[in-house]
Amino acid sequence: MIRTKDDTTDDTGLAAGFGSGRCAWDRSVCVDKPTHFVTSDSVEGRSADVYCLRHYVLSLALLCELHLPDCAGDFPGHITRHGKF
Repeated sequence: MIRTKDDTTDDTGLAAGFGSGRCAWDRSVCVDKPTHFVTSDSVEGRSADVYCLRHYVLSLALLCELHLPDCAGDFPGHITRHGKF
């Protein structure tokens, strides 16, 4: 389980101990160790999720291929930071 989404470290937007749980993919069960992160800002505040490599790529692909074509926003408007941690 992810400990917190609010406290940040090292200019990554990630909390200390962030990613110590399992992949945050919620469309099926994934027990792979998270190695990548995706952060975004919304009206609720900063949100960050961690994924295994496979689900990190799929989460970005879903955003780019399914959401963005019908959205007035752009990629930087949805995702503030992403990458390997």
